[in-house]
Amino acid sequence: MAIPMRDLPRLPRLVHDYFYAYGKVEEFYNGDFRDVAAFERQTERAIARPLPRKSLAEVLTEQNQSYGCGPRTLGHIRKIAQDQACAVVTGQQVGLFSGPLYTIYKALTAVKLAEHLNRRGLGCFVPVFWLASDDHDLAEIDHIVLLDKNYQLTDVRCRMPSSEAKIPASHVVLPPDITDCLRQVEDFTRDSEFKADVIEHLADAYRPGRSLVEAFARWMTRLFSSSGLIFMDAGHPTFRALGKEVFYREIAEESPSTQAALATSEKLRRAGYDEQIHLHDRILNIFYTEQGRQTIQRNATGFEIKDPPQAFQKEELLALATEKPFLFSPNVLLRPLYQDALLPTVATIGGPGEIAYFAQMKGVYDRFRLPMPVIYPRKSVTIVEKKIDHILKKYDLKIPDIWSKGDHLIPEAAKDTIPESMDAALRLALSHLDQDFESLTREIAAFEPTLKNSAGLAQGRMRQQWSFLEKKILQAAKKRNGIAVQQLRQALDNLTPNRNLQERVFNIVPYLIKYGPTFMDKLDQAIEIDEYNHQIMTMI
Repeated sequence: MAIPMRDLPRLPRLVHDYFYAYGKVEEFYNGDFRDVAAFERQTERAIARPLPRKSLAEVLTEQNQSYGCGPRTLGHIRKIAQDQACAVVTGQQVGLFSGPLYTIYKALTAVKLAEHLNRRGLGCFVPVFWLASDDHDLAEIDHIVLLDKNYQLTDVRCRMPSSEAKIPASHVVLPPDITDCLRQVEDFTRDSEFKADVIEHLADAYRPGRSLVEAFARWMTRLFSSSGLIFMDAGHPTFRALGKEVFYREIAEESPSTQAALATSEKLRRAGYDEQIHLHDRILNIFYTEQGRQTIQRNATGFEIKDPPQAFQKEELLALATEKPFLFSPNVLLRPLYQDALLPTVATIGGPGEIAYFAQMKGVYDRFRLPMPVIYPRKSVTIVEKKIDHILKKYDLKIPDIWSKGDHLIPEAAKDTIPESMDAALRLALSHLDQDFESLTREIAAFEPTLKNSAGLAQGRMRQQWSFLEKKILQAAKKRNGIAVQQLRQALDNLTPNRNLQERVFNIVPYLIKYGPTFMDKLDQAIEIDEYNHQIMTMI
């Protein structure tokens, strides 16, 4: 079953048109994701680009072997070096226990799209997962959300450095507290025959003293061990050296990326769309990372960073970019371009937010003389478990009803339990009250005009008392229908946790504990690469 993407809550207009009116937005992208010719054109460009494939493959082999990869992944890496393989790329911030479900959906989409393009005979394609480890917003990645044994939404959070220190995730080492997080996951989830193994494998990846990047990569490698998915930590010094031309050009031309993106932002505004990345024309889209992630800003004489303050002449920064490129990292605007400077990328997998911000990127790719990849929407999924499916059927609800009505479902359901005869009697009595008061007010006003306002106030108080009575009746209905309220609350928290899409909140671990390792196979079977709408995966 699938639900049109247009029915998703809070879908940006730009993304809506990307799915349903591509002609309106085609100037901002490099090919329709449904058009085979777009992939063919991008494949030709990717193969034609001179890339240090051997060096790339050597580091990828080293990294993936350290994560415990399988032979299929190593085979895919060899294809990059030997067979001119192209890449289908996705990525996500490294986070606790793999983060939200959409991280898993991104990886699965990359795997399935690479397989699909291979079957179409368009060339040789391999899936790559970019470990986004440069971000310092640790509050986004230090926790997971799950439903506990009592079906209550619960956070499991790991203590990490404050985001104010601007320490990138690549520098985070798991504290001893990580064992408490594992214990909480064990305590909060229901027992099953698979639970011990899942917790053991999770603990093997997320060990105290291990870097967050390696822990995330090890856990994801285990989940995708048979898929051939390649994981890439771009923080490796060799990758920084291979991609240093991006840093050099950003400095030498005083942020051509900002210039290009601002020009596109103006076009987007004229077309009626919101800009997705807010830019400053004096700030470079790379960070200086000698002491945390520090913003580089142009001043009257050159460049400067703050906290601690330091000034650079352009020649100094260019020399550092050439000789010590590991001191630089890209920000949100240049990260995808830096990625595609290193990889023979044909397609990039992204969610709605990423699709929107890529609309500002085409001119940036042009300025850096790189072909922008086809932007392919990641699979979007809601998992409906058997118990929740039963509740939906019992109350004749569809997933869009849950999204649109949210907490209003509870009073509506309670109101529906009020007998129709009582509801009709209440409405009839209220209408009689209004009619009778109208004629009474006229009589009073005719008798003594100064009492007309008093009559109106009396009517208002009676209506207020009437409203109070209706609320008391509704409360009684809620109490009498406690089971319905409880069931609907479970459905809401399961399908729209924190009133958001399930895929943006929940983590995969509880599903693995409940359904075992075959859950990944079920996801793989359920997700259809040619289905561009939101899919519903019902667990039987």
